[in-house]
Amino acid sequence: MSAGRGATASVIVNDHIYVSNGYQEKASDARYVEKYNITSNSWSILNSSLLPKRFANSETYNNKIYIFNGWGNSHLEIVDLATNTLTKGAVNRSYTGNSGSAIHNGRIYVFGGSGLNGAATTVFSNKFQYYDIASNTWNPLPDMPTAREAKGKIVNDKLYVIGGFNGTPSRLINVYDLNTNRWVDKYTMPVGISGHSLAVSDNKIFIVGGFNNQSFLAYFDTTTNKLHQLSSNMIPRRHAAAEVYNNKLYIIGGSTTSLTSSAIKSIQVADISENILSANGRQ
Repeated sequence: MSAGRGATASVIVNDHIYVSNGYQEKASDARYVEKYNITSNSWSILNSSLLPKRFANSETYNNKIYIFNGWGNSHLEIVDLATNTLTKGAVNRSYTGNSGSAIHNGRIYVFGGSGLNGAATTVFSNKFQYYDIASNTWNPLPDMPTAREAKGKIVNDKLYVIGGFNGTPSRLINVYDLNTNRWVDKYTMPVGISGHSLAVSDNKIFIVGGFNNQSFLAYFDTTTNKLHQLSSNMIPRRHAAAEVYNNKLYIIGGSTTSLTSSAIKSIQVADISENILSANGRQ
């Protein structure tokens, strides 16, 4: 990338990865969207007028990027990729930083987090809500079973909230059924993980990096409900961005310490084809 960036958010649209917000090497907020062209292996600045946010979320729908939450402000910003124009959506009155998000059928689901920026004490959130894109409204859902900073992805109409932090790295995987609107299952991982990134490939949710174990790489198989840890040559990192494209896992940015000077510029790619995963040993 043009600069090392940590605490970013990302989406993938066609053959481009868009990385937004976060912090840069020189302790400043990254107020721009940077676009990675997978085909040409090149970066370019798309939009440089974002509000400052760290540990924010982004999702994509109908060729637009929705950027929201994060430590910094509660505004929802919408980038139209066709026109490169920036508009604002409804303010999230329950916003948090380090929350998780996932999109499904025109709804952006948002869960967990660790309270408002600048709060005197850290308060972990169990709030669960969704943003309805068509009506531009935020709506409540049943609270998470455990309050924590969180990451999650949707596979086959189920939301999997994986790991997180509420004083210690979480070993929990909580599952919410979008069809019945209920929290239905809970699994326990052999290790706790926080400060990680997630990306989906078919029925597998890849878990990348972490606060305490920055070399952590694994996937949770939603068909067997098993966690498989992997070995790799990934550069150690936490609070990175991750996306999947054509059986390849892309890992972007992140940091190694709480210092912004540790922010990472590199993007790495791993082959996650079935034969490669089988050869890896599936610990």
